[in-house]
Amino acid sequence: MIFHGYENGHYNMGRQTLLLPVEWTEDDWYKIPSEIKIDEPVKRHSATPSKATFSLSDSFDGARLKPQWKFFAEYDTNRFHLHENSLVINAKGNSVGGSSPLLCMPSDHSYIAQVELFIEGDATGGLILFYNDRSYSGILADKENILANLRGWQFPTEKNVIQRHVFLRLKNINDTVDMYYSIDSENWNKIENSVEVSALHHNVLGGFMSLRIGLCSLGDGKVRFKNFVYTPNK
Repeated sequence: MIFHGYENGHYNMGRQTLLLPVEWTEDDWYKIPSEIKIDEPVKRHSATPSKATFSLSDSFDGARLKPQWKFFAEYDTNRFHLHENSLVINAKGNSVGGSSPLLCMPSDHSYIAQVELFIEGDATGGLILFYNDRSYSGILADKENILANLRGWQFPTEKNVIQRHVFLRLKNINDTVDMYYSIDSENWNKIENSVEVSALHHNVLGGFMSLRIGLCSLGDGKVRFKNFVYTPNK
């Protein structure tokens, strides 16, 4: 049986696809076996464990976006292109919500996501956690400053610390998110702002969405993204 369900305590991960075994009765009907509890893991029949082969990390090589990515509310092929292991996104809108960010769906309760940015023109780029165009938070950068966005309230948190190039990082540990930036990808600076995101889910906000990781490009200009790295934190 295939069905949707929300994970208890992790509603912001959205509806997940679940599997349950069924058995056939003598009158040609089906039922869940009596020993199966739907709120607990079900043991595999095979003794050989499966190995994950897919990663959200992306070096932006090749000529097409990888299948984990999707722009929110649009798919404008004229707005972005892949070039020399980087993703260039033309800026759009004056806010994260209006920028149609590029999103992917994390599969872990805790993780670290980071990306390298190059800012062109008067654009602002960011690494965000995004539910919908009204509910999001994250860390951003313009040509000189690091900005925090806390549920739509955006402000400079570190001024005159970069020159159009920066690495950004989100560390999400069970829905408590710390934010970092780096000039060289080795020495990381934690900004003073953190955010708690457990309430960003359908029962509060509607829409049957999930909390996704996003890359945003807003303002006037372009943002070039390189080396998106997603690391589960078990």
